[in-house]
Amino acid sequence: MNSSNQAIRLQKFIAQAGVASRRKAEELIAQGRVSLNGKKVTEMGIHVVPGDEVRVNGKLIGSEAQKVYYLLNKPKGIVSTAKDEKNRTNVTDFVPDHQRVFPVGRLDRETTGALILTNDGEFANFMTHPRYDMPKKYRVSVDGKLTRAISSQLESGVMIDGVEYKGIEFEMVTYDLKKNRSQFTVTLHEGKNRQIRKMFAHFKIPVLKLHRYAIGTLELEDMKIGMYRELRPFEVKKLLLTAKGEI
Repeated sequence: MNSSNQAIRLQKFIAQAGVASRRKAEELIAQGRVSLNGKKVTEMGIHVVPGDEVRVNGKLIGSEAQKVYYLLNKPKGIVSTAKDEKNRTNVTDFVPDHQRVFPVGRLDRETTGALILTNDGEFANFMTHPRYDMPKKYRVSVDGKLTRAISSQLESGVMIDGVEYKGIEFEMVTYDLKKNRSQFTVTLHEGKNRQIRKMFAHFKIPVLKLHRYAIGTLELEDMKIGMYRELRPFEVKKLLLTAKGEI
């Protein structure tokens, strides 16, 4: 096969190598941090063919790196980053370090539960891009009684500080009179920063505990906090099909 038929854009090559998302790869190129066959590249539209040497920050990369996918049950107090400027423990400290991985999306420090880590930039893009609408399920505990009036507004969606938040779905709502605490499950269809906490804070309802137990078709099941496992190939495929709306 002619190598020209195998040419791909440089930013896609970087994303497939698991170095960064395609958008971030474009930023790296614009910043002059990428070289192709020993020459710095700062323009978009450059193509890579088999045999080309690509370096990012001086480090040789390759699109044939083995793709890895981990599911982590994130503990409380851990930051969802690959690196932390304050040297705090982060989610990548819980999985093997033989491959450079990064979290797919984020959970805030106080939230526990399901988080995927991978070196597959294309996969991460499908999991997090707004147009793919990957559903996520959380177990929530809040202070006080969740009234039907408030849950109805949250199901319809709310506008907070000029930001529109899509509606969330409620299941298994219970109220503990003795503790004055409500517990329930919610399904979220977007991933704005601290979304659930902000939506309940809008109605002056403090969130006491927040735990994500499912991402699309993937559930933590009996995994303990701080534990991880590798995703099986069929699970990765099913997540991609779910994100694309094909199942």
